[in-house]
Amino acid sequence: MLSISKLLKKTGHQIFLNILTVLGVSICWSLFIVPAIFLLPIQWAIVFLILTFIPSTTAAYAVMHHVLEGKKYKFGMFLMSFVRYYRRAFLLGLVYSLAVLIPLSEWWYYFTINHSYFIFIFSVFQTYLCLTFLATQVYAIPMLVLKDCKMLAAMNQSIKEFMGHTWYTIGLFIQILCITVLISFTVIGFFLLFIGMLAVFVLNATRNLELDKKKETIIEKSRIEQTV
Repeated sequence: MLSISKLLKKTGHQIFLNILTVLGVSICWSLFIVPAIFLLPIQWAIVFLILTFIPSTTAAYAVMHHVLEGKKYKFGMFLMSFVRYYRRAFLLGLVYSLAVLIPLSEWWYYFTINHSYFIFIFSVFQTYLCLTFLATQVYAIPMLVLKDCKMLAAMNQSIKEFMGHTWYTIGLFIQILCITVLISFTVIGFFLLFIGMLAVFVLNATRNLELDKKKETIIEKSRIEQTV
């Protein structure tokens, strides 16, 4: 299995080779993000993001998967992928939204209404649980794209991968958070590059697990043949 550092190098090389697609995908994705950030009131922005954020992210993953497979990008592919995966991605987005809104609401309650020590501890604990859950779902979107499975099947598979490769997944999750924070400081870079770069990185990390399984299968078969 490739280490996270080697995955980053591989991802950087693939991003360089497919930079125009990364730009195009990121721009298409940004068209769904810009209204929520700059145009809509906070209440409508939250609703809009719940409706479109994960579906548009899944569409970006689907397009980058198509390109990384050596196939040509076709005009309108992002929109077609958005429509194709919308229902499954929307349901997944609802689960993600709860995992984000629950700790945010708890911290809002602590800072604005009740400053008690108990609420602070409860907020920290809730945040830890929600972050852990989100870490177990790192592979859910890639599984929707790579295996074209249902939402619950993708979530279950992601949990299985987390349990089987816990530290690898935690390292990947931390890298995702770091990349997100760092690129967010450059607003233009965030809208032009972020989701395309992230999709390539996470897809590579997910494929890395599949390659590791294939190697284990080959080794197991060779052992069985030797014993026979």
